Amino acid sequence: MNLPFAETLLATYVGRRARRQPVAPLAAFEAGEVRRILLILTTGIGDAILSSAIFPSIRAAFPAARIALFCRTGWCPLFRADPHLDEVIPYPGKFRQFFATLKTLRQFQPDLSLVLHGNDPDIIPLAYLAGSRFILRIPTRGTRFGDLLANAQRPEDQQTQPQLHYIDNRLRLLDTLGIPAVTRAPSIHLPQALLDRTQTRLRACIGERPYWVLHLHGADPYKSLPDSLGRELIALALERFPAHGLVLSGGPENRSVLKSLLPGNAKGRVCVAAGSFSLEESAACLAGAQAVVAPDTGILHLAAALDRPVIGLYAPTRANLVGPRAPGRTPLIIAKPLTCTPCLQKRCPHRPVTCMSQFSSAEILQALTPLLIP
Repeated sequence: MNLPFAETLLATYVGRRARRQPVAPLAAFEAGEVRRILLILTTGIGDAILSSAIFPSIRAAFPAARIALFCRTGWCPLFRADPHLDEVIPYPGKFRQFFATLKTLRQFQPDLSLVLHGNDPDIIPLAYLAGSRFILRIPTRGTRFGDLLANAQRPEDQQTQPQLHYIDNRLRLLDTLGIPAVTRAPSIHLPQALLDRTQTRLRACIGERPYWVLHLHGADPYKSLPDSLGRELIALALERFPAHGLVLSGGPENRSVLKSLLPGNAKGRVCVAAGSFSLEESAACLAGAQAVVAPDTGILHLAAALDRPVIGLYAPTRANLVGPRAPGRTPLIIAKPLTCTPCLQKRCPHRPVTCMSQFSSAEILQALTPLLIP
């Protein structure tokens, strides 16, 4: 939500206050004095899941501290059962419920705030106004309200390293604090009640069959699989894996399209979860899957973080930079080259035929078969 002059007014107020109460420099940081830590994560679901790889390291370094995650309201259910967090504070969105959110953060009273990923202009001011003495973020260069960052003068924190995986760039904050990395893979923890409730819903749709999950559509069309490929893959998979059910995930906007892809023998074997399952229910569905097939999407990263066998389909993005990571297994990646240079990404003019059209049902089924039929 963009409020007229909101960012300018906030910058003016925070700037004046910072002159009276300047932020502490990184040189003054003492780990033993940290009692409350605010982890800020207000990005998309895929980036949020990848960034969560830092949680275990922060908990290990500050075992007695109270740690809160400040993340988008819609993502909060995914993190409430995380054993490394003490609480989850919802972020309603840019300048939404600003004063109510600030009140909640002031009640938490963070000593240290780590901006894992958040480009919203009110994020750093909220942490500062909540009383955080130390606010850290990478990159620092070009960051709005960057003068409030304790590591603003640290040269190695000025920019992300393009050759590093997304997670490794997030974990560089540990180097800034002098903390070792416990893990370099995210993990998601779900309550048993949610898992049981979701499995009951699935059984009502596909019976007691083991199942796999297919996710066709990404948030960005240039990363989505063609519907024609989805139609062919669904039909062939139902023939090749007669003992297995299939769950089609996606958003509400995908539901009608996904239903149109189903062959005549899909009844009782295919569950169109898109638009019917909440995010946390979708996560619980992934947690019980024998395999998950998806392009570079939040669902793919969520399934990997739940340590399920995943097949990631990559063409316009590079798996070595933004590919899934799992805590206990190696995700399988099928990659195709770019068909346009440079890649225009969100401005791709070649819809519906994009570089994602290079994948075939045969190669996906070949990769899927040993996961479903060991």
